[in-house]
Amino acid sequence: MRNPKRRHVEQDEVLAAAAEVAVELGLHALTIQAVADRLEVHRKLVERLWPSSEALVAMAFSRVVGAELAEVQQDVLGHDSPIDRLTELLASLAEPVPHLDALWVESWSLGRRNRALGAAVRTEELAWHTLVAAVVRSGIESGDFLADDPDEVATHLLAVTDGVNAYSLVGYDSDVNRLLLLHAVAQSHLGITLRTPEPDRSAS
Repeated sequence: MRNPKRRHVEQDEVLAAAAEVAVELGLHALTIQAVADRLEVHRKLVERLWPSSEALVAMAFSRVVGAELAEVQQDVLGHDSPIDRLTELLASLAEPVPHLDALWVESWSLGRRNRALGAAVRTEELAWHTLVAAVVRSGIESGDFLADDPDEVATHLLAVTDGVNAYSLVGYDSDVNRLLLLHAVAQSHLGITLRTPEPDRSAS
């Protein structure tokens, strides 16, 4: 950027720009300079508001994935029956969303050295765990599910979700088969039968 502007910027404006950089270019590309370029301002204006680049990366990650969770939660809780809620939840977990899946995969790697990001990843994983466990718990309480420990079910479902979403980034197996894997885990734990699509026999 040849002529950066000297103008007033707000902290949340910087965070919003950082989230855009993270989504479009990846967490590895999220630097103070990249955000300053996005806002067309001097680097020092960004550094004044966010002196820690590690904290900015962590907050941008949380902003993006937190918005995703809020949207999924609204869709899931819009259903009345535990079975329908679970079906909606599994479909959302298995749906490939490349920029979000890439963000999660990158966060696990970068979070090893960026302590703020590592803490943010754990917080967001726990938030997802809370939602999944709540859906399972409601089905147990209604008598629709047979499991004893909703937290254990949530842990297994999210572990498989993380795997299948990473698979989707490189086209390993098909969208249908990744969803079926999640269905199999849920059905095994909960003693239920879900409406499932036919397996994709052509997938490799």
